[in-house]
Amino acid sequence: MTSIQTTLAYLDAGSGSMIAQLLVGGFAAAGVALKMYWKRIKSFFGRGDDDASSTVTTAAADAPAEPDTPQS
Repeated sequence: MTSIQTTLAYLDAGSGSMIAQLLVGGFAAAGVALKMYWKRIKSFFGRGDDDASSTVTTAAADAPAEPDTPQS
């Protein structure tokens, strides 16, 4: 003999709020992770020459600072 039982599912306001918070938090976390790793993702799919243009390699930035000279 087989009996079929009916299961009643109930979601109250607290459960709906928790599900909404889970979804909003998940989207926020995904956005922050994407922002943090955007350069790595971009360089992975790019040609690789984009990294050289984003760094500062001017002679003025690499040169040591000149000593202060007294003003007369």
